[in-house]
Amino acid sequence: MPVLRRKDGLVSDTLNNDEGFLMAFGYKYLMVYLPDFSRNSFLLFVHNPAGSTKLRDYSGEKQRVLGQPPTQTVLGGTVLGETRFSVEEYPASDDRYWHLRTLEFNARYLSLVSNVDPSEIANENQEQVGVQTRNVIRGRAQRGSRRQLQDYVNEHEEAITRAVMEALPPRLQELATHIRWVSPIAQDDYAEYRDGDFLSAVQLGDFAGELASFWPAGGPSWDALATVSDSARGTRSGVILVEAKSHISEIYGSGCQAGLHSRDLIEKALTAAKRWCGANKDADWTGPLYQSANRLAHLYFIRERLKCPAWLVNLYFVNDPIGPADRDTWTAELRKVKASLGLTQSVPFTIDLFLPALNSAEVTYRTLDLPDDCEMEGSTNDVPEVGAEEVLAAALPPVAQRSPVDQECDAFATWANRWMTLANYDGPLVPDVSHRIEQLVRQWRDPIPGSWQRGADQQLQAPGRRYRRGDLNAPHPGEHTIESEILCQHFDRITCFGNKLIDGINALPLVRDARGARHANVEADLFLLTERGSAHRLFLCEVKSESNNAWYAAVESLRQLRLLMSSPESLCVFARRLPSRCLASDISVTALVLAPPAFYSSRGKKGNAVEPTLRLLGRLKSEFGVDARLAVWDAKHYEIRDWRTPIE
Repeated sequence: MPVLRRKDGLVSDTLNNDEGFLMAFGYKYLMVYLPDFSRNSFLLFVHNPAGSTKLRDYSGEKQRVLGQPPTQTVLGGTVLGETRFSVEEYPASDDRYWHLRTLEFNARYLSLVSNVDPSEIANENQEQVGVQTRNVIRGRAQRGSRRQLQDYVNEHEEAITRAVMEALPPRLQELATHIRWVSPIAQDDYAEYRDGDFLSAVQLGDFAGELASFWPAGGPSWDALATVSDSARGTRSGVILVEAKSHISEIYGSGCQAGLHSRDLIEKALTAAKRWCGANKDADWTGPLYQSANRLAHLYFIRERLKCPAWLVNLYFVNDPIGPADRDTWTAELRKVKASLGLTQSVPFTIDLFLPALNSAEVTYRTLDLPDDCEMEGSTNDVPEVGAEEVLAAALPPVAQRSPVDQECDAFATWANRWMTLANYDGPLVPDVSHRIEQLVRQWRDPIPGSWQRGADQQLQAPGRRYRRGDLNAPHPGEHTIESEILCQHFDRITCFGNKLIDGINALPLVRDARGARHANVEADLFLLTERGSAHRLFLCEVKSESNNAWYAAVESLRQLRLLMSSPESLCVFARRLPSRCLASDISVTALVLAPPAFYSSRGKKGNAVEPTLRLLGRLKSEFGVDARLAVWDAKHYEIRDWRTPIE
């Protein structure tokens, strides 16, 4: 019987005699969960027909060989589709590739199969990319629905916002409502939230107790979250919950794995949600479609228990390389799904949205080039047009008066978001470059509204503490690794445009949120103090590895520089950290986009963005004297230098 290779990188394992299958068809790669070997991570098991088998742990940056257990031990100790998954062949020596695959499996399946308390798993893996840390999954995805959604929200926000807005009732569109994405955001390490943390992210944190009584800990981890509001008319915010899929098999899972106490609470919640959805009471909501069911239950909870407007967006990516499915294939499968869930009619406030998968030259998304004529696929909106007035009334009830604090926060958020609207664009080329530059010149000139300035921040003043992120001991690959190399590993040897480093910090907050949360949060990746002779210079850095492009990064950097130059407290950070140096209060500041050389030289969207970015920076320099540059980090020579300088 042949091996069935699928587009998603999994290998169908349909034979009854697994061991015979291995012996007959040679090398086989399995991701397995064997608690006797590792309670906190999936492992890679590689079998070859000569009987040389190895069990490898890639949960750290470097692999560890844990032993050579017999094939029958591995097969007998695991269950296909639950604790054993066939994966595509790839060189076992590529530690980074298998590290990321391991984290992917840990994030998706570990909490379902491990008897370890989730908090223990979090403590063990909190420094790693893509694993669950407390109630949050973080890290840059390499492919699939997580990567697609991360790219849409951070690089093509206008496209996904427009698609969601068009799927909402027309009356909401008439009110010019605003969608604000709160996850997965690049500046927040692409965090995905669950349980009380997801409520806090959408400004419903006060109801965490109600959620705990409705659903046990370890609930859905939301692929994306957004809020909907109309600040001009003083209306209450609504919530958008997003569940994304890239291939058909993602819809199905191993069912509810909760213990007796938790399962009782879950079944009560599902029963109530079934009644609200109008589903057949005998439909199985704890089996393979449990994930779809628990998302519906949480929509019910927010709308009916909390009386807060909410919509559930089921987002399906069309023709993702990981497991291509066209629009018709998705639609046919969704009919079966809804029938299995006992749904004979549309569920109110749910939306099935189809977006084209973003193109890539490789499955790892080294480049991200969209065709100029790329358009959104049509969407189906299950919010009935009949009764739209009732939907509107339930969705955005007016409040009597907005507080001055809310008004100030919204004014600043509007200013801050306008920068990123000009940073984002679809297609391989920056559109309307001259117009965008004029708009950004106006943005720089306009005053910054609201009470956004921070006071003296004690957490920034700890002498000697330069690296401030939570992954100090094992920095996340990409931007965090670059920051760690500069601030920790090579600090004393580094020069920055010929200047010697004196001090530096990362994750520099530039905005005070009067609401006490992360509303319109802006922070700089790196802030460096340097000297040459007796002269000092500050460098404010937006660090990039693979995500986004030079235009997007430069706009981010300019926004940060505008805030820094308007904040005396932020400018005096190093004067407070190093009082003995008696630093001047008017040290010159240079803004840098800091990235590997390939960030500027890659073909397609990244390479195309460099020329218009240089035009933008040149215009800001001539108009306002702004010193903003493109730079590269040369780890071999311990240098931060101009992007055009050849690296030997």
